[in-house]
Amino acid sequence: MYLDRVTILVKKAALEAEKTQLPILQTYDLTVAQYKILKYLFDASKDSVRIIDLETVFSITHPAAIDILKVLEKKGYTTRIVNPDDARSKIVSLTEKAYAEETLLRGLGDEMEDAVTKRLSEKEKEQLIQLLKKLVGI
Repeated sequence: MYLDRVTILVKKAALEAEKTQLPILQTYDLTVAQYKILKYLFDASKDSVRIIDLETVFSITHPAAIDILKVLEKKGYTTRIVNPDDARSKIVSLTEKAYAEETLLRGLGDEMEDAVTKRLSEKEKEQLIQLLKKLVGI
């Protein structure tokens, strides 16, 4: 039976999580991918994230990263600047608008986490986190 396969269940869980997150983010005109990048940038050292870092962390292609960043720039959340250590690469920076909305945006993360895990007890959430970390090698 296909529903007893880890690979299928992990994929279904990821799709279900995204489906749950999307309506929460749409209120703020963000997609899940845009939100993940903003969250990553908030957690990183200021002006330290290169586009290639985003590609690696999120397992996305360069064109996909550029497309997401273009939209975030249009919305006023990010800018790209030339990397002072390597003129061939760009650093992604958050704007004042992003920092002004940081508390709100971080709160959305908690709201989404609660919505995705609402059927789990605290113990089950901890177990799931440990199992997923083991599965992805962290």
